[in-house]
Amino acid sequence: MKIGCILVLYNQESELLTTILDRISNQVSEVYISDNSSKNQSNLFSNYKNITYHFIGSNIGIASAQNLGINFFLEKRMDYILFLDQDSIPTSNLVSSLIASINLLLKKGVKIGAVGPRPFNREEGVEYRGRIMKGKKITKDITEVNELISSSSLIPSQNFSSVGMLDDSLFIDGVDHEWCWRASFNLHLRFFIIESVLLSHMLGEGDRQFLIRKVAIPTPFRTYFQFRNYLKLVKRNYVPIYWKFSNGFKYIVKYFYFPLMIKPRREYFKMINKGIIDGLKNRK
Repeated sequence: MKIGCILVLYNQESELLTTILDRISNQVSEVYISDNSSKNQSNLFSNYKNITYHFIGSNIGIASAQNLGINFFLEKRMDYILFLDQDSIPTSNLVSSLIASINLLLKKGVKIGAVGPRPFNREEGVEYRGRIMKGKKITKDITEVNELISSSSLIPSQNFSSVGMLDDSLFIDGVDHEWCWRASFNLHLRFFIIESVLLSHMLGEGDRQFLIRKVAIPTPFRTYFQFRNYLKLVKRNYVPIYWKFSNGFKYIVKYFYFPLMIKPRREYFKMINKGIIDGLKNRK
């Protein structure tokens, strides 16, 4: 069985990157690194025998960077493709555990879109779980969900030929969820979280207390894409209704909260409004 891992970088710190590669490089056949960073980091990978490093030279977005890796592995006829983020630290048994769960689901005749671990916030030690849609228990260890985050999701490579590539017009936010919804809507593929496999992960630029819970705070740059992409996705018929309403409420709150409470306030206000305008006009 041949498994390829796609890791997208953007100005990542080398110490954490080394930890990630030490954990994942011996679990897969090959690692393809798409580097959106401003500086070539090829010197960091000379000790690894199964890494292909692609320095892009500019930030083309996570979707385009991942699509480069997908095409690379499709040409190599990999059986599965594993996505990995630069903020995620995989466990030493990540791939073997996900493959075991895939085999179990295949025996049940399930049409698998992807499987992934249960992510948790490593600063807070709290699992990331949907607040609206909790998922459906298939077994004690397997929960069916509507979407997965891309990091550490394991996907049969043939799915990209049938579903299509990632939507590079989204650039970054919502790329993973959009592909899951499209796969589910068009081909009835299903997505699962393996509860016994945990993923140390971070969202945003850190958390901040808001009312009764903490929320991830993105940069103004990321906030632009969140608002823009919400307005792009809300128009699509395969995007779940619950997501449209729950996120619509969330972005109304963010519209006022970020410019009033999060520095740099003026920059947040500027990028939010730019995102709204570009989303309404469907700009890339």
